[in-house]
Amino acid sequence: MALGRVNHLDFFVDDLEKTLEYFTEKMGFKLIRRTEHLGKAIELASPAGDLIFEFHQMTEEYQSNEAPVRPYFSHVAFEVDDLDKTYEELKNKGVPFITELDVPHLRAETGRKVANTYDADGHRWIQLQEVKPE
Repeated sequence: MALGRVNHLDFFVDDLEKTLEYFTEKMGFKLIRRTEHLGKAIELASPAGDLIFEFHQMTEEYQSNEAPVRPYFSHVAFEVDDLDKTYEELKNKGVPFITELDVPHLRAETGRKVANTYDADGHRWIQLQEVKPE
């Protein structure tokens, strides 16, 4: 058996409409469709069009479920050509960059220039990474 490419990432969020506005108006995602899959949901295409993000409205049923629906993971990293420029553009749109890990900085151990930011619910899991050809 061989696994194929990642088809989509699936999240439960606190406020579906706020999430839709945030990712389409500030982060450049495109709405694919609204669905009624596990309750109200939206499917968004990433700015590069290479990945689908599915967001579901968190409900009491899922909050009280014994099996957690939000796995622990660190972040999703999006490639950008010019991190400083992208950082300024997003900051001007109201995208939050709060701590010293959120502003563009070089990670010496990886050689990557990165910045971190937050989703519409205030959770930090979105990373921007400058990619320079070698």
